[in-house]
Amino acid sequence: MKMTKTTTENLTLENSFGTIREENGVQMNISVHVQPNKNYGSFEMYDEETGGEEWYAEGGLWFEGKELVDYDGVFALSPSIIQILEDKGYDASYAK
Repeated sequence: MKMTKTTTENLTLENSFGTIREENGVQMNISVHVQPNKNYGSFEMYDEETGGEEWYAEGGLWFEGKELVDYDGVFALSPSIIQILEDKGYDASYAK
C-alpha cells in the first residue's frame, strides 16, 4: 500500500555539534509504503522546489500488526508521516 501527501514543513538539520540549518514553510512530498503481510514499510520525503537536493530523508518502518513499533532513518518521525499512518488506521503513538 502506497500513500502520498504534499505538506508544508518546518525543518531543522542537526548533528552532534548542534543545528546546521533551519527553514520554515518548506513544501515537501511524502511517500509512505507499507507491506502489511511483512510488518514492514518505508518512507521518503523531499522538498518540492529542488526535488530533494536541499531537503531529503528516507527510512524504514516496522509494525506488529497495525501498530508502529520502530522506525529508522531520522531522529524524529515527521508529524505528517504519523498522520498518514493514522489516517490509514495504524497506531503510530510510538513515534509521538
